[in-house]
Order: sequence, then C-alpha cells, then structure tokens
Amino acid sequence: MKVFVQSIDAPFGHNLADLLSKTLVGSRHEEEVEEEEDQLVETNPDALNKTEKPPKEPYVVVGTFLNNDESTISVHSPIKHPAKPGKMIETGDKKKDASRREAIERIPIVGTKPKSVTECVPTTDIEQAKRLLLESDVIVYDLLTNLEEANWALNFLAPLIDTFEKPKIFVAISTVMTWAKTKLDSEESETPFAEDEYRRRKPHPNFKNHLSFEKLLVKYSKKEKFKGFVIASGLVYHSGDSIFHYLFKSAWHNDAFLPCYGEGANTLPCIHLDDLISITVDVIEATPETKYILAVDESKHTLFEITKAIAESLSNGVVKKVTKEELFLDKQFSQADYDMLTVNLRMDPAYIKDIGLEWKYESGLIENLQTIIQEYKDARGLWALKIVMHGPPASGKSYFAQKVAQQYQIHYLEADEIVQQALTNLEQRVNGTIPNPEGDEVDLEADKELLNDLKESMKANNGKLPMSHTISFVRDKIRSMPCRNQGYILDGYPSVMDEAQDIFKPSDDDVKEDRLIPAVDDQVSPEFVFTIDASDQFIKQRVMKLPESAVAGTKNSEEALTKRLEEYRKNNTDEATVLNYFDELEIGLVTLQTEIMDASTIFDQIQKELGTPRNYGPSPEQIANEKREAEIQRLKAEAIATEERKKREQEEFERHKKVTAEWNARIEQVRKQEQEVLEIQSEPLRNYLVKYVMPTLTAGLIEVAKVRPEDPIDYLAEYLFKQNPENNTI
Repeated sequence: MKVFVQSIDAPFGHNLADLLSKTLVGSRHEEEVEEEEDQLVETNPDALNKTEKPPKEPYVVVGTFLNNDESTISVHSPIKHPAKPGKMIETGDKKKDASRREAIERIPIVGTKPKSVTECVPTTDIEQAKRLLLESDVIVYDLLTNLEEANWALNFLAPLIDTFEKPKIFVAISTVMTWAKTKLDSEESETPFAEDEYRRRKPHPNFKNHLSFEKLLVKYSKKEKFKGFVIASGLVYHSGDSIFHYLFKSAWHNDAFLPCYGEGANTLPCIHLDDLISITVDVIEATPETKYILAVDESKHTLFEITKAIAESLSNGVVKKVTKEELFLDKQFSQADYDMLTVNLRMDPAYIKDIGLEWKYESGLIENLQTIIQEYKDARGLWALKIVMHGPPASGKSYFAQKVAQQYQIHYLEADEIVQQALTNLEQRVNGTIPNPEGDEVDLEADKELLNDLKESMKANNGKLPMSHTISFVRDKIRSMPCRNQGYILDGYPSVMDEAQDIFKPSDDDVKEDRLIPAVDDQVSPEFVFTIDASDQFIKQRVMKLPESAVAGTKNSEEALTKRLEEYRKNNTDEATVLNYFDELEIGLVTLQTEIMDASTIFDQIQKELGTPRNYGPSPEQIANEKREAEIQRLKAEAIATEERKKREQEEFERHKKVTAEWNARIEQVRKQEQEVLEIQSEPLRNYLVKYVMPTLTAGLIEVAKVRPEDPIDYLAEYLFKQNPENNTI
C-alpha cells in the first residue's frame, strides 16, 4: 500500500514516514482480522482453503518536500526555522548511544529525502505531485505545515473521486484551534468538550480556513470511493522547534527567568508528536466510522504549570508573568504562536480511548518532562561538556582553560573564585540584599550560623577555607543547572585524590556496591582530562619573561612560585597523583607538551580531542550581527585602503613633480654651462675674424652695394681676390 505524505522533511512528515516504513500493512489490527476470518471459517469451512493470505509488506511512502520559500509556507507553520540535528558523539554506553542516535535521526533535514521514503518531489513540480497523489492509496496532509498545499490537493482529487478504481484515504492533521471560540454550556463549567460535539465547534478567527477545509473533507468523505478523516491535534510538542521550544531553549541557556504570558491560567490541550503519529497510523489501518477525531493527551495543564515545570527541571525555577502584549515584541513568536499559547480549552477524546492506543506520553508533558528533556538534549546534541585542566602552577593551564571555556561556551571554574562567590552569596542572603527565587525556602538562621563558622575557620587557617568546605562549594557548583546544561572546565582542581573522590562521588542512593571502578556521579564527572607537562625550570623561565606588572601581586613571585611547585610535585608523584583517579574511571588523559609545542598547536590539539561545540551555535540574530559587523569591517578596510591608495598616488604625484622640477633645473644648469663653454671656446675665433677677415669682407660688401653688379657673388669674389694682401700676381 502506497502512502503519500506531505512535507516529508518536516517533523510530522519525517517521523510518520519512518513509522509507516516499519509497519506491516494491517499489522495493528491483525487480531480483529483473525477473529473475522475465524467466524467466516465457522460458517463456511470451505472458505479456509479458498482464502490465501498474501505476505504482509510495510507501507511504501512517497511525498513532497517542504517548500523552502517562506512566502508560501502557512503563517501557522511551526517550522519556519527548522531545527538542525545534533552531531552524534559516542559514549561507549550502548543504551545511551542508541537513544542519542534515535533522537538525532528523528530531526529532519530540510530538502533531504529520508531512507524511509521511496520517492519525493518538490511541491513546485505540480505534474509529478499529481502523479503521486493518483498512485497513492492513502494521502496525509498536515494543515499547520501548509494549508494551501492541502487545499490544492483536495481540489485536484475531488472531481476525480468517481473515477478511482478503489477508495482513497485522505487524512488531514488539523488543530484544536478550530474549537478555540466554542462556548461552554456554562462559563464556570470545567466540563471538557466531547469529541462528538465537533459540529458546534467555533474556530479562532485566524483558523477559519482550517475549519473550512475540515468541513469540505468531511463532505467529500460521504462518497463511496473517498474516505476522509480529520484528526484535530492538541498543541504538538517534541524535541524540534515545537510550540514550547522557546521555553526549553531559554531554560537551557540559563535565562534569569522564563516568561509566562498573561496569568497563565489557561488550559492547553497538548499531545506529543509520537502519539499523534501513532494515532494517524491507527486511523490509516482501521479506517473507522467516525470521521472527526480528537488527538489530545490526558493532561489538563495550564500555561503557567508547564512553564514552571520546565523552569524547575532545566533552569533556576524562576517564572515571571509578563503581559501578553510583550509576546508580540519577541521576534521568535508568530501570530499563530500567540494564538495557541493563549487558547483555553479542555478536550475529551473518545476514539483514541476506545482503540486502546499504545501511548508514549499519555499523562502529558509535565509527568514525562525528564524523558522529554533528555530527548531534547539528545536530538540537538546539547550534551554537557565536562573537563578538568590539570598541571603545575604557571604552566599555562588557566590560559588554555579560559580559552576552551570561551570557544565552547561552557563555564570556567576556579576553586578560589567559586569559594569567594559562594561566600559573597551567603553574606548577601544573610543581609537580605539579594531576593530569594520564587518558591525557595531559605533558613536565614542556618545561613548565619554557616557564615560565622566559615569565617572562624578561615581566621584560624590563615585566611584559607578548610578543604571540606571548598569541596562542598565546588561540588554544589558543578551540580548547578548551568554546569549541567552547558558543562564546565575546572582549572587546576581537584589537586589530590581525596578531593576528586569527594567532588565526583554520587549520592548515597546512586551508589552501586558491585562496581569494579570507583563510584562516580556520571551526571557531573569529567569527560576529558588534560594535563600539562612542563619542568620547573621551564616554568620559572616562562615567568621570568613576563613583565613585572603581570607578576606583581600574584602567586608567581620567585619565592611563592617555588613553594607552589614543590607542593605540586609532592602531590603528583608516579604513585600518588589525582590523575590515577581519572585513570581508574577509564577517562582518557591527554598530555599537553608545552615545552615543545607552541600555544596555537596545543589549542589545536585540545580542539581535536573535544570536537565541535555542543550548543545551539550562533542564533539568527548573532549571525546577522556578525555579518553586519563583518560588512562594517569590510567597508572600513576598503575605506582605509582607498585612503591609503589616494595618499600613495598623491605622494607619487608630488615625488614625480619634485623629480621633474629637479631634472629640469639640472638640464637648465647644464645648458647654461654648455653656453658658457661655447662662448669661452668661441672667443679666439671672433678676434681672428675681426682682425683679418671682417675689414676686407665689409669693404667688399660695401663695394657690391655701390656697383650692384648682375652677379654680386662673383663680383665679391673677384673683389676679395684683388684685395688679398698676399696676392703677388697684380
């Protein structure tokens, strides 16, 4: 049997396709079929031989891709910005790894055909989509994902219903928002709406088109060859970008509070995606008489109850009621989100109670919250990254620890800072300068007594806190929700075996006597341990190269550093070192050779061991800001480059102008010098001509002017010949 599923790269379509591909046709109601066959055989024994059961095969799934053009996606779609699956990280625990892998595989990748689907076409390929619709026995559309596409498909099939060779099944996944404005018999009544009251349902104004589609589908289902079913689902939650994802995300990021819009007293009908898919497959298998089915779980939780539960399980437990108008100011919310989060409905499903559905989360979100949170973390790869950075003082471990914390967005922990912060918080609680979180009960007398004890202990111990109290503060810190969400990196602590055993030991209830390795709290124990290998001489030389301002007032003075190194070497012999504790826990130790590797190479080694960050990555706003900042920097760089180019061109012009002027000046000087030389050289010749030539020549020219002969040149020549004083022929 072939099933057409719209948007197989959306959460509903992706997971429905996966379940259908693993389900044998008719297997869900196999017992009912066998009972019918037994009754047939009893009345007609010959039917046993005539009836041959064909081998059962799983459903064949085809479908369309989610349209990436946001302008064509329904305004009510919850997947405008689909979640991205996390990267699988093996832990060595087969059960845990299997759960992680399954959760990751349940997150679809937009535009990618899953293995469970035989054929998939773009929604823009109308002809191929029509072909798949006509070839399929079952058609499933999620109206919240794309109502327009569902309308197109129904309008295409409607005129062809009478030509079908066999009946087609059309399942529309709608929403309880088509009930949002239905009036109760009494305003004070808390009686839930019954499924058989669907004919009097009144939709939210923004979901009128969904109601119109429901009615049209039910109308066509009256035809013999067309079986239409409407499944009105509650608010669907899952590990992807579901209606409550903003709460999980804010809580995981340790926001100061989770917002509850309005009073939060409205009841939200909900259902987990897996249960909705299970109901859908059952409808496909059973094709029941009822055409309208409510799909909601047994919970009747309010918005405030859900928000509070998530805050307590994943954050600091603080919930702040804010106005509904503030919801619109948050860019991550759409109009549909606002409509759904403010709806107030109590629903009583009938069909899913009668079929004996195998629920996954029948009791609702709050009762199964820990499991859902784990699915949420597994699907997105939000596993806490827990690290211990070990090494001698002044070896660079703090530098690398802080750099890792910044790169991987985990919490940098240093024992002295933890103690100081804990004491400050204790003093502020005692003085009443910090408010207590909502619902927390604080024993001020106990806090005062503890604070006094700590001060007395420090006074008697040269200002140092006893090891037991330091361990207690560090232990509480790594068990805090922020460290359990993102993870931590402990800088230089624990330093001895006893500290490590006390910090990472489990609670008494979790201790297993048959363990072959030391008892440890897996929830907070480190996953990576880095140790820096550096000699005392290298460390001292390194400190000596530091500027005096960087050493003054620190523990790295010559005397203090020598003392700290001696203490470190004493606590870290081959036989007695805290590293042996981690080795017994089978935690891989990574040695960083600072004497033969530069800082950049060492950090590359650390990153290679840790892998990619385990977080959301940059948000769309952060990406936009980074792009904007990059563009600003690019424009600045271009402006600077342009300015420098103009400056260079101007300098080159000035240089060329100067060089040209100098050249012309030199040329003029040379010309003058040559002229002077010529004048000097021509002086004897001038004198000779004046004395011997010019008198006779001048007289000849005067004579020519007087006579004016026909041939003046010949006459002048004859004249000069005659006047030659050396001419003896006359």
